[in-house]
Amino acid sequence: MLLWAWLVGLTALVLVALQITGELAGQSQLDSSVQRLQALESRVGEIVQANRALQERPAPATATALQEVHQSLKSRADSLDQALVTLASQEDLVALRADLEQIKSRQTTARSSTVASKPHPVQQAAVKPAEAPMPFRVIGSELRAGQRTVSVAPAGGALSASQIQVLLPGESIGHWRLQDIDRNTAVFRAGEQIRRVAIP
Repeated sequence: MLLWAWLVGLTALVLVALQITGELAGQSQLDSSVQRLQALESRVGEIVQANRALQERPAPATATALQEVHQSLKSRADSLDQALVTLASQEDLVALRADLEQIKSRQTTARSSTVASKPHPVQQAAVKPAEAPMPFRVIGSELRAGQRTVSVAPAGGALSASQIQVLLPGESIGHWRLQDIDRNTAVFRAGEQIRRVAIP
């Protein structure tokens, strides 16, 4: 009987242990299910956010919309080109008017000085002695730093780069001083003597 009681007690303990083990297994299953559920909830939240971002993104451009933008930009560019051409034409016109006014004022000055001068009796011009040749020759003209310059070289012999000298108005070569550069003519002065030399 004691054995019997002992077997019944042991069986009861085994049953209680099995029940507790089952409950613990159920609890761990429940915990893993809760964790999976939480993971699914966070994934659903990410999907919802991605969906919102897609809905907030602007709609893709259609071919018609792109064509309209292209036409608009092209018409703006054409109008800017036309405005630039008109502006350039107006600037040219202003420059031409200024040149015309200068020519008119020169003509008026020339006429008034011609009218103001009285005719002089004709005198026989004194025969000038032959001018001595200049010791240099003018070989060209160019623009340097916004000023016109004249290039000169010795009058005779072969021309080399080391012999070329560049003169600005006011500078001298020998006893000849460059006074002015008037279009295609260089004006030199030595004392009272003035020479106009053509610039090739």
